[in-house]
Amino acid sequence: MSENSWSEKAPSQELNQLGSMLSNLSEEEFETSLFFHGLEGRRRKAALVLTIVWCITIALHLVSWGIWVSLGLTTILGIHCLRFLLARPLKTPQPFLDEEKDDFPFVSLVVAAKNEESVISNLVKSLCQLDYPKNQYELWVIDDHSTDQTPEILDKLAATYDQLKVLHRSANAGGGKSGALNQVLGLTKGEIVAVFDADAKVPKDMLRRVLPLFNNPRVGAVQVRKAIANAALNFWTRGQMAEMALDSYFQQQRIAVGGIAELRGNG
Repeated sequence: MSENSWSEKAPSQELNQLGSMLSNLSEEEFETSLFFHGLEGRRRKAALVLTIVWCITIALHLVSWGIWVSLGLTTILGIHCLRFLLARPLKTPQPFLDEEKDDFPFVSLVVAAKNEESVISNLVKSLCQLDYPKNQYELWVIDDHSTDQTPEILDKLAATYDQLKVLHRSANAGGGKSGALNQVLGLTKGEIVAVFDADAKVPKDMLRRVLPLFNNPRVGAVQVRKAIANAALNFWTRGQMAEMALDSYFQQQRIAVGGIAELRGNG
């Protein structure tokens, strides 16, 4: 059997060595060093990529057959673009019907909120009034140590809605939004977990329309289409609406050709 790849030292010895090293750094110095270490790694990778691109470009200009390589790559890219444009989107299944209520899956809705007093109440009320059996879904809202009225608002709402559960994180809880979501994930009971931003606006029939997609054994996750609520407000919001529409088209066609869709923070 091969030699162990782990250290034979006792864990306590390694932790003591690490602790002595970290104790020499103040909290501010430690955070700063990690920050610049991350930037240094990115800069090196970016410089390496640029160097490779420049070298390949120069090489193609120097050799006589470089034009054929460029034409070949352009042809391959053109074929892929044509395939992308002509692909037919997947059919959307029919929404769940009332007659199928006994077969509805149990769903856990999860929201991470930090200082969201202006929007959290509207979101909780809309999610607790979805067109879906109340005993077939739960709503978890994580208060990520908010310093405004978010904790008080959530506690009042929890007394009104039975399916609402609130988790208050302490000041020393780390990880940001991902840490908050991971902390509550083990407490959820749903067969399917849905994640929302605190400022999301959700249609009442969302679960009935989205959940049938999971009847396909090849579907493991779903990203719903996003749209801007005040698209007609001004030039900038109309531009953002157009950007989201184009992005939705790209996502749709990427799935149609067998690609992987992006999973984002909302929906």
